[in-house]
Amino acid sequence: MKSASTAQIPERWQQLPRGCQVAEQLQLRLDEWAPGLFGFNLLKIDALGAALSLDKSRIRQSVVMGQFPFDGMDLQADATAMPFAPGSLDACLLAHVLDYSEHPHAILRETEIALRDDGWLIVTGFNPYSSAGLACALPALRRRLPRWRHMLAPGRLEDWLKLLGFEVIERDYLGFTRVMQFALPGRWRGRLCPRFCPSLAAVYIILARKRRFPLTPIRELKPVRNALAQPGMARQRE
Repeated sequence: MKSASTAQIPERWQQLPRGCQVAEQLQLRLDEWAPGLFGFNLLKIDALGAALSLDKSRIRQSVVMGQFPFDGMDLQADATAMPFAPGSLDACLLAHVLDYSEHPHAILRETEIALRDDGWLIVTGFNPYSSAGLACALPALRRRLPRWRHMLAPGRLEDWLKLLGFEVIERDYLGFTRVMQFALPGRWRGRLCPRFCPSLAAVYIILARKRRFPLTPIRELKPVRNALAQPGMARQRE
């Protein structure tokens, strides 16, 4: 199954409204989470993900895959049919990839197959119930954003991840409107807004981990308290 693009996938963060500011905030969050990531292979999909860095992690090498050609791409392939063996990736970064796809659930499914058990998945996206969703109605910004109906709300995305066996480890909300910037200082805005009014954030970032549990629980063998054979129970034949 091949994915159809809902809009032209941007090749630079500058093509998005306030894209440089959003990319800077996302990079700061990745720098905080990176030391806890480890493994051998990291996959970045499309140009926006390739511009973000996970150099502070303990992942040895990274591969940049693009659905359409762009500078710095290592491999061209469709995200709904990834050319990777099951369990061959340790981490995957999807920076607004789901927002520009007709089949976001299929991309998540392919990612789940390619990731090893306990592998890491980082997803960023536009919040449809924020200023980003309202901007889709403005003719000047409509072409610079994906369609509103293709933006995934963070709660909906978390439900999909849980159905696929992922555990959400971290989440954060970025890109608040200028009204919130003037109303609250930067320190209080960073603490209060993500916790009490995340729906006002234009962009969210989620860190999840693939979990696998045995279908049949392994029972713990407990020693028998009372021995079945007691002294004097066995008799010898005469």
